[in-house]
Amino acid sequence: MANRARNLGLATLISAALTFSLISPASADEDRTKTKPSAKMDFKNAKEKLKYEIDAYKAAMQARKEAREEINEAFKNAIRKATSDAKIALMSATTAEQKMIIMNSLKNARTAAVAVRDAALAALGSLPSPPAELKKDEKKRN
Repeated sequence: MANRARNLGLATLISAALTFSLISPASADEDRTKTKPSAKMDFKNAKEKLKYEIDAYKAAMQARKEAREEINEAFKNAIRKATSDAKIALMSATTAEQKMIIMNSLKNARTAAVAVRDAALAALGSLPSPPAELKKDEKKRN
């Protein structure tokens, strides 16, 4: 009988220990899961913000590219016009002095076109800054 009571007490003690060991990690898991949705929502919001910033960056880069193309096209047209005007004028020029004046005016037109192009490119400003990459917080393990 004493053995039976001792075995019953030992079985009760083991079952109580197992019950408490199973309950305490479960409650700790519940505490961790309560903060995870908040962290997940913060990360999700940061991800959405990053996506919006990337879209804005791409749009700014596209607008800048189109503006540069327009500036370069205007520059090319100015150079073409100055060159064709100079060729037409050279056909009617008879003296070396007239030809030199025409070539100097062509050189001045090219210099002016370069200055206008450079001023327009400077007016565009610097490149838009790309958005910062999204980083997940690293979990510290102690």
